[in-house]
Order: sequence, then structure tokens, then C-alpha cells
Amino acid sequence: MLAGVALLLPGRPCRSAVEFPVVDLHVDLPWQLHYKGRSLALDRGMVTAKGMVSGKVMGIVLPMYIPGKVRPGGPLVSDLEEVFATIDRLVRQPDSPFRMLPQAEQGRQVRGWLALEGAQALASDPEAIEGWVKRGVRLVGLVHGSDNELAGSSTGKKRGGLTDKGKRLARKAIEAGALLDVSHLSDAAFEDVAMISRELGVPFVATHSNARALCKHPRNLTDAQLRAIAASGGVVGLNFHGPYVSDKPDPGLGEVVAQAEHLLRVVGEDALAIGSDFDGGILPVVGLPDASAFPKLAAALRRRGHSEARVRKIFAENALRVLEFKKSGP
Repeated sequence: MLAGVALLLPGRPCRSAVEFPVVDLHVDLPWQLHYKGRSLALDRGMVTAKGMVSGKVMGIVLPMYIPGKVRPGGPLVSDLEEVFATIDRLVRQPDSPFRMLPQAEQGRQVRGWLALEGAQALASDPEAIEGWVKRGVRLVGLVHGSDNELAGSSTGKKRGGLTDKGKRLARKAIEAGALLDVSHLSDAAFEDVAMISRELGVPFVATHSNARALCKHPRNLTDAQLRAIAASGGVVGLNFHGPYVSDKPDPGLGEVVAQAEHLLRVVGEDALAIGSDFDGGILPVVGLPDASAFPKLAAALRRRGHSEARVRKIFAENALRVLEFKKSGP
């Protein structure tokens, strides 16, 4: 793991037009499909079938998010099952680009993984996480925008740490083979996840968070937190939501590059990935409106002097390493 990198001077030209495949750690298609009425044809939105081809997208993580107000008592397992069923229908479409579930055809162009973005539905039955990991869940985020029974949220009222239920579910998730996602966690909950991951000897990740040093939103991470993720062997997914990219109004591609370069200085080239947050109701930065624009970001990084090898790591290889991580030993 690199402690940092020496960034090259701007202005160095690209030597050739090279394609950079993308693995995106956070795309909210399940929310759009299940709760917002988006068509399974994927013909509109920030991540469309055509856009993924143009953007060279080879894989995305599909978070199963359940709005907290879906029912008065909070999300239930039945809600999770319904979201999963919608994803299953997407994968089974004859013209679906995805290959994900065991029964899916292997000739599809886009590989998919599942994640939990808020695990409140499993708070009363932590052991159930093992079954969800077997069904394809690789990353587990305990909260979303509000505190719940498991942990404090970075945008919650109390912003506390993991509760006893949260700690139990976190351990069960790791034991089952998943990794923990700290995006949306409070600072106190971040420390609890970092401690549990260190104790169990596994990486942890921030699928869609940026650097707080450049943008002070509480959803972003401090440099110390970023270093802790890198030290664990985890990755940080660069987020394209304007309010998380910069405190400036109307940030653009240049501000995303600035975030990427700060993250590179802090975590090194082996710990930076992509976590666009596309289709999550975001305000995308100018110049990166949807998945078709990934080549623009690659070109911008190359113009700044970043090597093809480094861009490949950022765009896909680092994410793949974490998504395919398997704990060795007992």
C-alpha cells in the first residue's frame, strides 16, 4: 500500500487514445427501478444501456436501498426481498446487459454486484446477513441519511457510533464474506467499523465519499479516515455529486480531478476507485452528467500526467480487488 504519490505536472499530453474500463462502486439503479418507476429497458437516466457502452462500463455495484419512510416502523425484510426481486427481473430481461446472479448468462457485457445501503431491515436478525451474502451482497452499509437501530449517520441527529445490534451485524457480515462500507456513517461509527475490520483482518471501504479537506460536507471523510481505509487494504470511491465535490457553486470536471488528486496524495494509487452515485438523485458536476462521460474523466487525468496504469487502477482494478477479496485463514 502506497502512503502517497508524487503527482506529475499538468500539461503532459496523452500519447494515444486508450479505452479505460470502469467498475463503479455505487449506482442507484435499484432505487430508480423499484421506487421511481424507471423502465427495466434502461433507456433513460444517468446509467442507460447505451451509456454504459459509451462509458466503457464493465461492472457496477447495485445498492439495495430502502427509503426510511417506506413504512412507519421502518424497512422490513420483505421490503428487501421486493427490491431484490426487481434486480432479479432486470438481470433476467432478454436484452439485459448484466451478468450477476448464478443463473444469469455469462455472455453479458456488464458484471454486477449487490450491496446494502442501510441494513435496518436486518437489525432484528443479524444472522440473516449470511443468506444475503450468498445471494450476491458484497458490501454492507449500515445506515443511509438518518440514524437507525444499527449506527449513527453522518447526516443524522445524534451521529453516534455503532449500537450493539450494529456491531453484531457488522461482525456477522464480515464472517459471511462481505465487507463494510463507511459511506454515510458518522465519524464515531466510522471508528467502530475500522476497529472491527482491523480485528477481523479485512479491508473496509467508502463506496461513494470524497475528501473533507476539499469539501466540508459531513458525508466526506477526513484525511485520517482516508488513510485508515487505505491501510486496511480498502478503497475510496470518488463521488460525482456536486455538493460533495466542492464547496464552490457549480463545480465541474476540474474539481473532480482536484478531488482525485487529493485522494491520490492521501491514500495512494492503490486505494482510489470510482463511486459515482449516479441515479441517486445527485446533482452531477458539469462535464460528468452520466455514465457515458467516464472517458472524459480518464482523458482529464491523462492530461494531468497520470499514467495509463494508474488510471486503470482508479477506474477498475482497485475496485475489482476489493469486490473479489476473500479472507484467508480461520
